[in-house]
Amino acid sequence: MASSTPTHYCINPTKPYPSSQSPLQKPPKTTPKLLAASPSPSLSSSFTGSSTAAASSSSSPHVPQPRSSPLLGPEFRRARTTRVISKRNTNSPKPPNPSCRAASPAARDCLAVMSRTAADSPALTTALRSFQPRLSVPEDYCSILHDLGDRDKCPSKAAEVFHFSMTLTRNMTEKGKLLTAAISSLGKMGFHELAREVFDTGLREGYGNTVYAFSALISAYARNGMSSEAVAVFESMKARGLRPNNVSYNAVIDACGKGGTDPMISMGLFREMLWNGLRPDRKTFNSLLAGFSRVGHFDHARMLFDEMIFSGIGRDIYTYNTFIDVVCKSGNMELAVQVVSLMPANGVRPNVVTYSTVIDGYSKLGRFDEALNLFEEMKSLGIQFDRVCYNTLLSIYMKTGRYQEIARVCNELEMLAIEKDTFTYNSLINGYGKQGRFDVVSCLMQEMRQRKVPPSVLTYSTLIDIYSKAGMYGDAANVFLEFHESGLKPDVVLYSSFIDTLSKNGLVDFAVCFLNDMMKMGIKPNVVTYNAVIDAFGKSRISVEEDGVRQDSGGREGCGNQILKAFGQLAKGIGAPVADETRTSEEMLCILDLFQKMIQQGVKPNVVTFSAILNACSRCNSFEDASLFSEQLCLFDNFIYGVTHGLLMGYRDVWIQARSLFDELRRMDRPTSSAFYNALTDVLWHFEQRLGAQKVVLEGVQRQVWENTCSEFSLDLHLMSSGAAQAMVHAWLLRIRSIVFSGCKLPEFVSILTGWGKHSKVAGSSTLRRVIEALLNTIGAPFQLERFNMGRFVSPGAVVSAWLMESGTINILLLHDKRSQQAIPVNLLPRLHSLQL
Repeated sequence: MASSTPTHYCINPTKPYPSSQSPLQKPPKTTPKLLAASPSPSLSSSFTGSSTAAASSSSSPHVPQPRSSPLLGPEFRRARTTRVISKRNTNSPKPPNPSCRAASPAARDCLAVMSRTAADSPALTTALRSFQPRLSVPEDYCSILHDLGDRDKCPSKAAEVFHFSMTLTRNMTEKGKLLTAAISSLGKMGFHELAREVFDTGLREGYGNTVYAFSALISAYARNGMSSEAVAVFESMKARGLRPNNVSYNAVIDACGKGGTDPMISMGLFREMLWNGLRPDRKTFNSLLAGFSRVGHFDHARMLFDEMIFSGIGRDIYTYNTFIDVVCKSGNMELAVQVVSLMPANGVRPNVVTYSTVIDGYSKLGRFDEALNLFEEMKSLGIQFDRVCYNTLLSIYMKTGRYQEIARVCNELEMLAIEKDTFTYNSLINGYGKQGRFDVVSCLMQEMRQRKVPPSVLTYSTLIDIYSKAGMYGDAANVFLEFHESGLKPDVVLYSSFIDTLSKNGLVDFAVCFLNDMMKMGIKPNVVTYNAVIDAFGKSRISVEEDGVRQDSGGREGCGNQILKAFGQLAKGIGAPVADETRTSEEMLCILDLFQKMIQQGVKPNVVTFSAILNACSRCNSFEDASLFSEQLCLFDNFIYGVTHGLLMGYRDVWIQARSLFDELRRMDRPTSSAFYNALTDVLWHFEQRLGAQKVVLEGVQRQVWENTCSEFSLDLHLMSSGAAQAMVHAWLLRIRSIVFSGCKLPEFVSILTGWGKHSKVAGSSTLRRVIEALLNTIGAPFQLERFNMGRFVSPGAVVSAWLMESGTINILLLHDKRSQQAIPVNLLPRLHSLQL
């Protein structure tokens, strides 16, 4: 995996870890490192397999350590993950249990017979009776139960073995071992309800009150992602006076990770484990890493990754793959490549999951060439592609429009006898749908039916989304009816798709109703759901027919009727937008209420939320309403919205905090940073804080937020918003003026590129182009549209020089703020509740 190593990332620590500093020790009056609430800023970043190797590499570059408590968490990123490749790593192989005797030949023969026997057949009992004289109790029966859980998904066979063997037991200890094996087997099969029933029976009859039975049930819940149930069983075990062991802690930590629980809860369990004198093993660390990987907390994951060196615990392929996943989520692809390159030196060979994770990371950042290069590297190394790899490759080709390659990949899948799964079809449907190839979409759906590949909720969500965006609301309604008949339960993605469609078409009342409906059904909205509704308040409202507005909740049937009414309203062409597009105080309160619900439900606002809120803010009736609205937002997040409010009010002191915020944004990916700067400059420009908007833009240019924005005599604005672009035009023309007055001659032509709207519904209808054209006309700049490029304004250098040297030009180009105050007022709180009066 060829890549240059950046100088600001450390490969090895400069000193070996002293054994006396291991955080797993429990000194009487000191706190282990991992018990700290946040990562230690002094912790070295090591990616080698031993401290000795670390000590021998003194020439490695030094890495600045991350902030101990970053002000902007990874959730603020614009990118959102819908799939985690390294989820395939969570079921890491368990180390052999020395106390577990290998299955006897008789147990293996019995299992082979059972595997060929139909479920609920009398032949099962016959087989067990025939092998009974040769099977030992309980060891062989426990082995059969465990193997059934690994190989078979038939709970009736496990139940038959369990009940048959229980009649042969001689004491409570043997019953307890069989109970534990049965619970484990049913959990592996995915039948956690049956596992709970067996456990409850054992508890009532006295042989289930063991730490092993409780741990097995916790593991069963963990395998099914049921974290709250696992934690409840864990607490009930302690309440019964049973002391959890390593297996218990590993199981509940694993359950918290798989169930999407806040990983800091897992860290709390880890601390409890340490203080109880238990030594974590590789499974413990892998489960903790997986939890932080799911939420993208790089700092905590790196701390755990390094901690394994302190503890003398070797990292396996699952450790590396999980850590690489969280590195990719942080957007630090160079570091991800660096970690992969170090794996062979530490005795771990990268596998298909390793490469899939890095490729997916590049893909999510839009770095498709690097992702495709890694596919070629996999081929050269002889690493066999799996279905996930092919799905990722198809997704990249879809995004880049390489349809000949898509056909080649599909043929390759057929040749290798790798069947397309639901995700494969979802990717193809989404890609062709976005290209308007609805004939291909229909063929793909027909092929799914013929091959009996069941559509998922995401399949229906994708279809509804692509049909709605194409204005094919009747087809979207038909898809919903098919979904309704499928018996699948709606999820947050499906509801978010409905809400996004309604919001983008101005049906805000419908969108809010559906948001309330999904919460009543126990479906927790995510950040995408909230962003869609908040964004709708920032756009034109649509007048709707009275019967289109929901009157009551009505359950699933009522909700379905409302969805069909909404699509019917859209199919009719809807009403006209409300003439007054300004936002009333009541609507701003709705946005505040939505934002408060997000915080209360633990949904982290991201940069899209920020942009949607500022878009709504710019449509306030007056500046006074906007400033009061931004003050209210400071109560929820005084860092981000405190900076916004301060810049809006013209407070000079706010620039210290603003630059700190801008520095935090440098840790994010470029799309997130540019979205933030665009939203902020738009609201400042709208409320005539023109100089402030220009300063923000220049801060962004200095930090290279917009790629290829500005050269000396050519300005590229197509990645900027209207406010940012207008502020940038003024700054760029002032810089050219300084060049002219220094005596330098301008080139034959100077140009401003805005883009021509090729991604708009109507080609050439670029909003930014119209805005810049109006600005150039207003200030009298001698630029004209280029004849053969609708998105570029050009002017002869000599003409621009003459205009810039005119005496009145400087006054036109210099920007000013409408409001400028000396310092931030100390007491803002008395005004913060006035919107609610």
